Amino acid sequence: MSQNSSHDITSDVDQPDVCVDFADLGPSMVTMRVKVRIIRRFVCPAYGARFVEFVLEDPKGQKIHAVIGGDVAQRFSSILIEGNCIILSDFVVRMALGRFRPSSHRFRLGSNALTSVNLIRPFSQSDNFHFAKFSDIKEGHLNPCFCVDLIGRLLVTFDFRRSESNRVNHRFFFSDERPKPDVFVDSFMNERKKWIGDFQILIVIFAKLEVIEGNVTATTACTCTQFFFDHECPEFLVMRRFFTRK
Repeated sequence: MSQNSSHDITSDVDQPDVCVDFADLGPSMVTMRVKVRIIRRFVCPAYGARFVEFVLEDPKGQKIHAVIGGDVAQRFSSILIEGNCIILSDFVVRMALGRFRPSSHRFRLGSNALTSVNLIRPFSQSDNFHFAKFSDIKEGHLNPCFCVDLIGRLLVTFDFRRSESNRVNHRFFFSDERPKPDVFVDSFMNERKKWIGDFQILIVIFAKLEVIEGNVTATTACTCTQFFFDHECPEFLVMRRFFTRK
């Protein structure tokens, strides 16, 4: 009988239940395995092709940031796709430090020469958003190092690249304080034009909080931030009913 390749979908019988939950991770543990769903795959321009970054979610809904070496990401490129569920084995656990943290978990995952990936059957297809309250953001209750999920009615869009005005007149504000590809802004503006109707509800996941002259601004973080336009999730349906009653 031939062995399963790393690209085969394995069952629970093939993969014994020895996986660790994110809550139980520790830097002293060795030969670990986690069962995860790939929520987000992205790259930071500063790293180039040397690293590929991920946000992973375990079966209990906890999220963690992973930074995988480009060689490992290339070897398992057909598996490491957003939405796939995988078993990640023999990885490295490091403290999550720095001012960009897409997950609030105190650790982040890394790879080494032994790291391997196996595709498994889906265990979850839930969006599992964790929306921050605008009031908590405005009042400075949230740590700006952590990315947040946001949902709200979009009032106005304004492309700051095409005007010298610094006026902020809408709830979702895109700051160009840091360099980022214009195509990222163009993508948002093009999607915005497709909306129709009297109201539009925007979901932004992995938004970066920045404090500029005492004001908290939600902006993009590398290419991690993602937009959903009138995306039907439970929170969207509640918000749509709320606004249509006004």
